[in-house]
Amino acid sequence: MTKKKVLIVDDNADILALLHATLDLADMFEVFEASDGTTAVALAASLKPEMVLMDIMMPGAIDGLEACRQIKAAGGDAAPKVVLVSAKPVDQIKEGAKASGADLFIAKPFGPVQLVASLTALYRNPST
Repeated sequence: MTKKKVLIVDDNADILALLHATLDLADMFEVFEASDGTTAVALAASLKPEMVLMDIMMPGAIDGLEACRQIKAAGGDAAPKVVLVSAKPVDQIKEGAKASGADLFIAKPFGPVQLVASLTALYRNPST
């Protein structure tokens, strides 16, 4: 099976390492990393990943919602799936996540099994 390219984006180095290790263990993903929204937008354009897993709250000019909008707009019909994650309550960010074009929202904290299952389901159901 060909590994799917996934770009993970989080400003917290520990969370980034945990996400990377979790996806490596699944042995289904080729994992790339970014620590801010600006870098994520640039890497999404150059790497053309099938999926971006990104935290909403990040420092700098571009948070996860804006990075999602830009990645989706730049990719057009070939845009990657974008999964947004946040520690904020779902009711506070659900509207913004949907408006940004996100394909899925996962609330923190989440477990490794939930994460891999969610990403796998998104790959298997391209109409999502």
